[in-house]
Amino acid sequence: MIKPAPRRVLLFLTAAFVFMLLGAQTVQGVARVEPSKFVFTLEPGTRITDAIKVTNTQDTEVEFTAVVYDWTLDPQGRLVTFSAGERPDTLDGLIKFNPRRFKLAPGQSQYVRFTITAPKNGNWLERRGIIFFEESRPSPETVGSTMIFQVGTTVYLSFTETLYSFRLLGVKIEPTPQGRPVALLGLANDGQAHIRYQVAYEITGEDGTPSTAWTSGEQLILPDSQCLLTVPIETELPPGNYQLSVRLSFSGTTQTLSSVVPFTIP
Repeated sequence: MIKPAPRRVLLFLTAAFVFMLLGAQTVQGVARVEPSKFVFTLEPGTRITDAIKVTNTQDTEVEFTAVVYDWTLDPQGRLVTFSAGERPDTLDGLIKFNPRRFKLAPGQSQYVRFTITAPKNGNWLERRGIIFFEESRPSPETVGSTMIFQVGTTVYLSFTETLYSFRLLGVKIEPTPQGRPVALLGLANDGQAHIRYQVAYEITGEDGTPSTAWTSGEQLILPDSQCLLTVPIETELPPGNYQLSVRLSFSGTTQTLSSVVPFTIP
């Protein structure tokens, strides 16, 4: 009699992946992982070593295994993961762990050291991956199935030869069914690495009097991609003519982009 192969049920307990991508202080699920993000820039052929602190937040002993996954974002900004090596921006073959597998008692912590080695030549596209610390346990609902719990940290690796390029394609004010307009920002990352940015705006009336101002949290756009960012106008504006002044600033640099758009509230 041939027995069916055990099934694996993946339960992604990543505490909202966007926190990992944008760099929250910690990520909690079946464990606490610190820090949640690493950003490295290396010269070709060099290497770097760092460490991740993993803490068991459960009340039982847990065995964890460090596994690297490729990832990207879909058009809706949702995380899509792949087995390491499936994407051209993979970290597969460039990263090693010590230890890769380990057990932790309740409340116990383990520092997992990892070393990343930059290639000596080739394509200088930024490499990225998610290091998930996985815990497997039998499923209580399905016989022969295994649940995989994951919590992790994001790693970005760029190189001194990596090219950066960002464009503001345009800004437009559009009405919504709710009555308040929104600002639509067309953005393009034509470079080889992800870019983190922040949006701030100020709205002034015809006489130059400020009506409202707003600043976003840190945003992320991946290389070789475009997006349409919707920025809410939080304040109820009476009918009249206005001017929207938008300013984009970028993490790790003093460069900014600005645009001024007139609009009317009928």
